[in-house]
Amino acid sequence: MAESTAKPGAVPDEAGRRDFLRILAMAGGAVGAASVVWPLIDALNPGAAGEAQARPVITVSDIPENSAKKIYWAGMPVLIRRLTDQQIADAEVVAMTDLPDPAELSARVAPGNGHFVVVVGLNTGIPCELEGNSPSGPHGHYDGWICPCDGSQYDVLGRVRSGPAKRNLPIPRFAFIDDAQIQLG
Repeated sequence: MAESTAKPGAVPDEAGRRDFLRILAMAGGAVGAASVVWPLIDALNPGAAGEAQARPVITVSDIPENSAKKIYWAGMPVLIRRLTDQQIADAEVVAMTDLPDPAELSARVAPGNGHFVVVVGLNTGIPCELEGNSPSGPHGHYDGWICPCDGSQYDVLGRVRSGPAKRNLPIPRFAFIDDAQIQLG
């Protein structure tokens, strides 16, 4: 390897200067591209209004026992029902062999609060909205919900009990914020 004979403070040769300018231009171009692309990417993030719509907070403290509240979330009806102590006791004694889609009480009630059931109010047979979604009261032989299209009946926990439907009502993602509110999503 040849030793550099350049003196300190001497002007670098033409090739070294060209390489330096090329690196400087590429770095400047990268910084310029990043300064243009970053705001575009950041604009794709949801705003506060979009986030609130995607993860709504629902007050459940105003739901009387044996009543349901219906809200629409992501285009689907979501039913939030407060159960009585008697309904919980009755649901615990149902034999799993009597259910087309067996599900224990603990799998169907809200975690942390055993008196609320949260389900998507669409029939699992023919996807139509269920009757009995209003606070006016439950319907059917099982005190739950009925599909007006095919007659499928669901109990207070959203478990299918009769009719052509073979699956229980789905449970959406949610969490209790406190004793009075839940957040979907």
